[in-house]
Amino acid sequence: MPRQRIRTTTRGTTDTEVYRKAAEEHSRDGTKIRALAKKYNVCHVTLYRYIKKIEAGNTGAVVGYRCVNRVFNNDEEKCLQDYLIECSGVYFGLSPPEVRKLAYELAVKNGKTFPEKWHDTQMAGKEWLTGFLKRHPSLSLRRPQATSLSRASSFNEHNVSKFFDNLAEVMDRYKFEPKDIWNMDETGVTTVQRPNKILAQKGIKQVGAITSAERGKLVTVAVAINAQGGHIPPFFVFPLKRYQEHMIREGPVGCAGAGNSSGWMQEAEFLLFLEHFKRQVKPTVDQKCLLLLDNHASHISIQALDFCKKHGIVLLSFPPHCTHKLQPLDRAVFGPFKKMINAATDNWMRNHPGQTMTIHYIPGIVREAFPASVTDRNAIAGFTCTGISPYNRNIFTAVDYAPSTVTDRPLQINSDNPSNDVLTSFDATTTTQVDPDTVEHTGNNDSSNILSSNQGSHSPTPGPSGLQKANSSQPFDLTPKDLRPLPQAGPRTVSCRGRKKRKTAILTDTPEKNAIEEEYLERNKAKRAVLPPDTGNDKKKLISTKGKGKGKKTKKAAEEKENKSDDEDCFCLVCLETFGNSRPSEQWVQCLSCKMWSHAECVHDDANYICHNCESE
Repeated sequence: MPRQRIRTTTRGTTDTEVYRKAAEEHSRDGTKIRALAKKYNVCHVTLYRYIKKIEAGNTGAVVGYRCVNRVFNNDEEKCLQDYLIECSGVYFGLSPPEVRKLAYELAVKNGKTFPEKWHDTQMAGKEWLTGFLKRHPSLSLRRPQATSLSRASSFNEHNVSKFFDNLAEVMDRYKFEPKDIWNMDETGVTTVQRPNKILAQKGIKQVGAITSAERGKLVTVAVAINAQGGHIPPFFVFPLKRYQEHMIREGPVGCAGAGNSSGWMQEAEFLLFLEHFKRQVKPTVDQKCLLLLDNHASHISIQALDFCKKHGIVLLSFPPHCTHKLQPLDRAVFGPFKKMINAATDNWMRNHPGQTMTIHYIPGIVREAFPASVTDRNAIAGFTCTGISPYNRNIFTAVDYAPSTVTDRPLQINSDNPSNDVLTSFDATTTTQVDPDTVEHTGNNDSSNILSSNQGSHSPTPGPSGLQKANSSQPFDLTPKDLRPLPQAGPRTVSCRGRKKRKTAILTDTPEKNAIEEEYLERNKAKRAVLPPDTGNDKKKLISTKGKGKGKKTKKAAEEKENKSDDEDCFCLVCLETFGNSRPSEQWVQCLSCKMWSHAECVHDDANYICHNCESE
C-alpha cells in the first residue's frame, strides 16, 4: 500500500455544507434537483441521494469519500494521542514498537476488527503507525534527552518554591539590581571535540572526521554572568599540579587559572575563583552582589564563606538536581558555548594537520568561542527563562513538574542511582501479551492474557470496521491508561548513610554559615579519630640499601625518595606525560629558555629547543 495516494480527480471534495444548502432550498422552494446541481456546481446524482437520505430522517448524512476500514475512530485515536503525550510528559514515553503493541492490545480488548497480520506479530502494522502520525501532526518521533531520576524527581513545586522564597528574601533585603545578580558554574572543555555534520557521499557506511585522540583531557572552565548581560573573564582549572601563568597566555583577556591533580573545581580553586570574581566585579560590604551557584561541596567551604562574608558577596544555592531548569548558564549559555568550542577545535585541527592538541591550546580555543557564545543576549535570556530576573516565581507550570509526580519526593535526594525507588505499575518491556495460538480469528472471544471476561458482547463481527463504528463517537471501553497505568514509584526507604542532603539556602546568612561550620568541625573530628597516632618512630622513613663494601649497609633518608618522586612528576610540555611513565632509554630535551622538559620525539629532537610557551612570548 502506498504511503500517500495521489488524487487524479476532484470527486468527493465538495463540502457537505453545500449539499445541505441545496437540500434546504429544494424542500423550501421546490427547485428541481438538476437546477440546484447546476447552481451549486455539484453532481445531480449525488445531490439526489443526499436529499433522499435527509427525507428519510438521516440528519447526519454525509457525502464524499471517507475511510471505512480504520481500526479506531476519531475519539479513540484522540484518547490514544493524549495518553502518549502524557507519558512523554512524565519522561516515560513510548517507542514506536511499544505504541504498536499498545494499539494491538487496545484493538483486542475493545473488540475491534483489524488485519490478520496483527495477530502474527502481536502488534499493529507500520502502515497503521504511519497513518496515525499523519492524522495527528501534534505527535512526532523525538530523541529524548537523558535525564537522571534524581533530576526528574527533585524538580518539584516544593523545591522550586523554596528557592524563589529565598530569592525574594535576599532581593527585598538588599535591593539588588540586575547588574548585581550573578550566576556562576563550571563546564568541562576537552581536547577531543565532537565533530560537526559534514557533506559526504550518499550511501557509504561510515564517514570519519579527525580528532586529536581517542579520549581527551579535560580542563574545567568557570564562567559567571549577570542579569544585565555582563560577564567576567573565565577561570581555568588545569589537570596539573604545577600550574604556571604562561598556560593562560593565549586565553581571553583578563582570565585567570589554577591547577590540581584532577582538573576539577575544588575548595582551594574555588577560593581562587572568588578572588578573581572580586577583582572583576568589585563588590563591597556596602554595595553587595548576589552570586547564584549549585550545592557542590567545593562551593561551601568555610574559607569560601568567610571570604564572601568579608567582601560583600551573598551566596544563594540552587536546590540539588534542579540546575537544568533553574540555572541561567545551563539554560542559555553553555549550549552555544559547547557548539562554538567544537567548531573552534575543528578549525584548529584543520589548521594544524598531524599535530596533537594538548590542554595548553584550550585557552586559545576558549578565547575564540567565548565572545560568540557568552553574549549579552544569551545571558539576559538565561535569567529571563528561569524567572530570576525579572522575578517570576510562576514561570514554571504543571507541565514542568509532571516528571516529579512519578515519585513521592517532596525533598531532595542526592543519589543518582536510587535503588529503592522501583516503578511498580509501569513496565514498557513486560506488557500484556497475547497468545496467537488462542486468538486466530477476529471473531474469537478466547485468548490467554489480553482477552478477559469483561470483553463480553464486544467481540468483533465480520465486515469493515468503519461500517460498524466509523460514525460512533463512543470512546474506548478499556482506555490506554487502563491497560498501562502511568508509572508510580513505591514507598521510599529513607537512608541515614551517605552525604548530607543539601537544600537551597542563603549560604552567607549567619545561621546557615554556623551550621556549615559545625558540620565541618564534626567531620574533621571524625577523621582525626580514625587516623592512627604518630609513634614518633622515624625508622620507618629510612630505606635500607647495600653499599659498596661486602655486607655493608647504608641508610638513606626518605628525602631521596621524595626527590625521585619529584623527578617523576616532571611532565612533557607537549604530551603532558610524566617522567615516571617514560619508556626505557627514552630521550628528553630541555627548553633553553624556561628549563622545562619535553620528549625528544615530541619536538623532533631539536638541539636548540625552545618550547611553544616561550616562542609565543
